[in-house]
Amino acid sequence: MKKIIPFLIALMSCAPMVHAGVSVSPVQLYILDKGRQKSTTLTLESVDETEKRIFEVKSYIWTQDDSGKNVLTPDDSIIINPKNFILQPKKQQTIRIGFRRPIASVLTNNQEGTWRIVVDEIPQPAKETSVNFLVNFSLPLFVGKQEPLDVKFKIENGHLRMVNNANSHVQITALKIVDANKKEIFKSDAMSYILAKKSLLYDLNNIKLNASQNYYIQLSSDKTDKPVEFKLSN
Repeated sequence: MKKIIPFLIALMSCAPMVHAGVSVSPVQLYILDKGRQKSTTLTLESVDETEKRIFEVKSYIWTQDDSGKNVLTPDDSIIINPKNFILQPKKQQTIRIGFRRPIASVLTNNQEGTWRIVVDEIPQPAKETSVNFLVNFSLPLFVGKQEPLDVKFKIENGHLRMVNNANSHVQITALKIVDANKKEIFKSDAMSYILAKKSLLYDLNNIKLNASQNYYIQLSSDKTDKPVEFKLSN
C-alpha cells in the first residue's frame, strides 16, 4: 500500500537545510535596499536522489495576531519565476522572487514588510509498496531596513508578553527568567519570530513572580552575538 506523508519545514536558521533528499538555500530571504534591490533568489537542490520531484511555489502576506500566532494571506503582488518546476535528480533549480511594483510602495511607514514563500512538493504516482515523503518549505521573506533590538516585557495573567517596538522583526532563539541571584525560574528554547510592532506571549505555567522588578530576562536572538539581559518590571 502506497503512502504519501507531507512535511512542513518552517525554517529558522540561515544555514542551508536538507530534508528528505532536497536542499534549500538560503532559508531566510531578504530585500534590504528598497531603492535598488528589487528581487532575491533561492535554490533547491536534489541531493543523492534518483527520481524527479515536482514543486509549486506560492507567496503569502505574513502577519501575527495579538498572541504572536502567524496569519498567512495569499498574495499575488510577488513575482515568482518559475512558480512550477521539475527538480531532476542531482540537479538544482533557482527561483527568483520579486515584486510587480516599486519596493517602497509595498511598505508602510518605513516598517519592514513580511511574507512567507511556500515551496510545496506535488505528489506523484507511487509504487504500491513505497512511502513518499513530500517536502514543504516555508521561507520567510523580509523586505526593508533591519533595526537593532528594541523590546519590552510585562507580566499579564500568568503570561510573559514580549513586545517588539522596532520596525523590523526579531528572531528569538532562547529566553530565560532569572531571579536576583541568577537562579533560573523559567526557560523557553522555542525558536520564534516577532514581527515589527507585534508581541509574543509565553505561558509561565503557573509560576508566581512576586515583585517582578526583582527578576531579569535573558534573551538570545538574531540581533546580538550574546544573550542580552533586561530587568523585568511592571
